[in-house]
Amino acid sequence: MFAKWIARILGIVVALLAVAGLFVEGEHFGGFANVDLPLDIARIVIAIALLWVGFAHVRRAALSTVLALVGIVYLLMGVIAIFDADLLGILPTGFTGFDIAFHIVAGLLALIAAFVPRREEVDTRAPSGLPAARR
Repeated sequence: MFAKWIARILGIVVALLAVAGLFVEGEHFGGFANVDLPLDIARIVIAIALLWVGFAHVRRAALSTVLALVGIVYLLMGVIAIFDADLLGILPTGFTGFDIAFHIVAGLLALIAAFVPRREEVDTRAPSGLPAARR
């Protein structure tokens, strides 16, 4: 359930940033977030994928795959932006410190959620092999 909640929360936040970004171009949204069109388009695609796996009934493999891909992409974007704020010329107004921090934190959260096993997948047997209630 942790992974579903992370997908839902990230999906909503990314969707809000994408929609807000469509109405503000050529400057930073609120003075702190990049809203260049290429990033807005990427955010729309990412938000759709996260909201789909977060709210729809999908297999755990689909949820983990989407979270892992989003995590890798966001983490790479954040790390690249540390050295090149305009992401190799793709974003004319460049990433801000907030953007960099958001992408790194969101990427790490998505990666953690992708690989944390569900409670049902964790072996709860005692070292003796008996269920915990019979120890």
